[in-house]
Amino acid sequence: MQSNTIHTRFKHFIEVNLQQTINDEPSVKLYEAYAEFSKLKWKDKLLENPKDLPPKTKLFLQFVEKTEKEAVPSFVVGRQVQLSDSVFARCLNSYKSRYLNVKLKNKNVVDLGVLDYLDKMNKTQLLMRLPKPMPCIAMHTARLMRELWLLKQEHNLPYKIREDEIQLRKILQVWFEKHYTMFCKEGEIGYPRRQLMEEANDFLVRTFGASKLLYCHDPSWRWFMKEIIQVDDTVQKGHYLRLPLWKKDQQGKPILNVRKSVGTGGSFSFEKRHIERLNGRLATRRERDTARKARENKKKKQKIDRR
Repeated sequence: MQSNTIHTRFKHFIEVNLQQTINDEPSVKLYEAYAEFSKLKWKDKLLENPKDLPPKTKLFLQFVEKTEKEAVPSFVVGRQVQLSDSVFARCLNSYKSRYLNVKLKNKNVVDLGVLDYLDKMNKTQLLMRLPKPMPCIAMHTARLMRELWLLKQEHNLPYKIREDEIQLRKILQVWFEKHYTMFCKEGEIGYPRRQLMEEANDFLVRTFGASKLLYCHDPSWRWFMKEIIQVDDTVQKGHYLRLPLWKKDQQGKPILNVRKSVGTGGSFSFEKRHIERLNGRLATRRERDTARKARENKKKKQKIDRR
């Protein structure tokens, strides 16, 4: 019966894989092939004359290459002994820090370097055995895919489904040309860069669902900024915060941009910034308290200046 301890499961993983036979005649186990391979030095054998290698060393290298190209049923992956990927990495680090070498049940010993090979083979074998994920498809998408397939069969029309990045490029371009313009004679203030990205994400989520979200490093967004808006978005600098574009109204005319954020620089005093932030509404309790403190500090400063 297998123990529930994760370290015991990890030792079982090591034992099973190192004890497996990688050659029928003569019978050679994996730990035996690695033990001979580990004795070689890169300067003496592996680099000067790699063809003239001991037979067990060749078997070990062939087995490692085999695990990278095809699924090997005899190799036990970490998930087969109920070790998740994170727990497997934790056990691997713990084993390296606690022991000087790897001891097998038959009293044989190999160095800890074999764990790195087992870790690598575990990752490659796991990727080969996991089935490829299938996309989540809604019913209207499935019907559309069937319509396209029927049209192809009926009229022999060659078609190829474009990747998500290529599709997003065209979607963003059509959305931008419909709602925005880059020509405005009276427009002195540009459009906020972050606001444009938020509106693009709102459109994508509203149209395609929450799985489609853009970020500043997204390849589709960078292409959109560089090719459509003519702004290189790979480097964020101050003059990129405002973009040379304006939103259209229902008649297709550009709407002048208004600077909503009010900074402390320039001629803006606290009173002017306070009025801009309120924008006609009543001040909250915290805002009234902040204004009171600002007035008191202003009076104290005036008294000090008079002295």
